[in-house]
Amino acid sequence: MRMKKKYYFLAVLYFLFNFSFGQVPPPPPPKKINKSDKIYGDYSQKKDKKQKTKNTVSKIEIVEVTNDNFNDEVTKKSIPEFKISIDESTDIKSIYYFKNVESLLSKLDTLVSAEQIISLTKYKIHSKTINPTYLDNLASKAYKLNEAKKYIEAIDVCKEILKQSPNNITGHKESAYAYKRLENMDMANQHFLMMVKIIQSVFKYGDGSRNKPFILNNFYEGLSIYEAKFGCFPSKTRLILTSEKMLLGGYDCFHIMRFSNLTHWFPMLKDGDYKVE
Repeated sequence: MRMKKKYYFLAVLYFLFNFSFGQVPPPPPPKKINKSDKIYGDYSQKKDKKQKTKNTVSKIEIVEVTNDNFNDEVTKKSIPEFKISIDESTDIKSIYYFKNVESLLSKLDTLVSAEQIISLTKYKIHSKTINPTYLDNLASKAYKLNEAKKYIEAIDVCKEILKQSPNNITGHKESAYAYKRLENMDMANQHFLMMVKIIQSVFKYGDGSRNKPFILNNFYEGLSIYEAKFGCFPSKTRLILTSEKMLLGGYDCFHIMRFSNLTHWFPMLKDGDYKVE
């Protein structure tokens, strides 16, 4: 029975990867790497391991970027404006009431809508109830614990991430990976499906360009998006303060450049942590 569940999970995983993330074809993966494992980042692969262990926030590269090489087909896609007001997140009768959305996410209910997911991110930013630096540190720790095959410890750290940030991509991604390695396919599948749902929501309201950056809770979520969508860990990262006073987090892998809006992180940074345009 366990083997059947495993094969079923892998089949679902492969289907969702190809169906959900088909907007931009990823670069061909290296040979002899199981594609379904790469969705989580297969830490058993020795190739690129040296690169993976360097993923600390303190080592963000500060460089100037004049443009992004975003795929023309994607930039032409219409990205809607997010119009749900913060008032909706504080209205107890609203479906966007933050406690209601948090409850759905804590139950791993994938019927939660893209609008509810993004509204929670917006509310957390507006209410200053998330600490991006803290989340980044926890995310890096969870990633390294999974890499070291300390899966139970990784799950505990992910629980801390999701306690503060229930719609956190990294929290669900690393949980799914750890549960998968522990052969708890039910929990692995639930966290994986939630990760897919959240990434789809982020892509609905942002294309990763400078004009429509991803709406994320913290910097590390962008790294997780890359690994989930493109099967690679960004070799270059950057922070840019634009002339409009928007703090952009930049991610580059296989010359695929995407940006996230991290303006809410700016008050916690010091001069030298970012490049000023």
